[in-house]
Amino acid sequence: MTTKLYYENPELQKIEATVFQTDTDERGYFSVLDKTCFYPEGGGQPADTGFINNVRVLNVQTVDEEIRHYTEKPLPLGAVSAELDWERRWDHMQQHAGQHVLSAVFDDHYGMKTSSFHLGTERVSIDLDTPSITDDQWMDVEKMANEALQRHIPIRTLWIEEEEVPTLKLRKAPAVEGPIRLVVIDGVDMNACGGTHPLNTAEIGMIKLISAEKSKGGIRVYFLCGHRAFRYFQQLLETTGELVRQLNAPVPELKNAASALIQEKAANEKTIKELHAKLLAAEAATLGPDRENGIIEKVFEGRSIKEIQQLARLAVENHPKASLLFLAVEQEDIRFVCARGTEATGDMRIPLKELLAMTDGKGGGNAQFGQGGGVSALSIETFFEAFRNFMKNLQ
Repeated sequence: MTTKLYYENPELQKIEATVFQTDTDERGYFSVLDKTCFYPEGGGQPADTGFINNVRVLNVQTVDEEIRHYTEKPLPLGAVSAELDWERRWDHMQQHAGQHVLSAVFDDHYGMKTSSFHLGTERVSIDLDTPSITDDQWMDVEKMANEALQRHIPIRTLWIEEEEVPTLKLRKAPAVEGPIRLVVIDGVDMNACGGTHPLNTAEIGMIKLISAEKSKGGIRVYFLCGHRAFRYFQQLLETTGELVRQLNAPVPELKNAASALIQEKAANEKTIKELHAKLLAAEAATLGPDRENGIIEKVFEGRSIKEIQQLARLAVENHPKASLLFLAVEQEDIRFVCARGTEATGDMRIPLKELLAMTDGKGGGNAQFGQGGGVSALSIETFFEAFRNFMKNLQ
């Protein structure tokens, strides 16, 4: 059995211990120590990482009631030195303790209970059993949560027996049997929890609500605590500063400046789209059928297939008695657009199928319009000749 030093002192960063078991499982190499400061994943809190004898600890899990330290290579049995990635642990402690405070404020003041908690690498979230949160509630909860941090309330833990649970006003029923570990923030929260936390609320630093979204019939609230919140503010400041420079507007006017820019962009895009349509129409007007066979033929390079399709439709609208084959070529890749005017005969799916067979390609369409492509080293003229023969046989 491993002694859980992270419960005795959550701020313990380095220890001397003894490895008494090593093995491998589906996660890789692992070692079991006589005591550990590494917290194993559980209760919404990720596992600690760090080093044991300068070997990186990648993961820590509780498996079959033993704490397994997964390392990048095997460890020898015997005495070792272990050290946490303290920045990671401290971050987890701040986020986890902040969640206790935030969930308590939502519950006590607005009856919104937390159904789940997730501590991610970028954001932290709780799921609340409420259909909505008003702006006033949002601001009120954040204010009260931060006031609790400022009161420098001790965060203490205690162990109770299972039969004592009914005598205590816990926020929710414990999910484990046997001895139960409680985390107590006097006047704020008392709840069963196996995670690690700072020694008082002031060490959480701050709590900042970020966003909310509907999830599983309730509301998922994203938030950040401590150093994460400060880094988030720094990112906002840097982004805002760059926007002030680029938009040439002070912070209070950024919203209007961005709105004006978006409107201008939309107007420009509309104008460009209209001009592009006119250019395609003008280009289509230059395309006419061959006098001998009534076919419009053209090869394109560096043009999108969507644009070529639009051009094909315009061309057969201008020449309703004509049929058409456009080729889009990029090295050995080749795409076909087959079309006919409303007064022309023939099912364009048939010549397209023949062209695709020559390229081992795929495509589809209808009797008037088809497109597809494949790969071929055949000459361009070979495809045009095959299409001409098909149209000639229709006559």
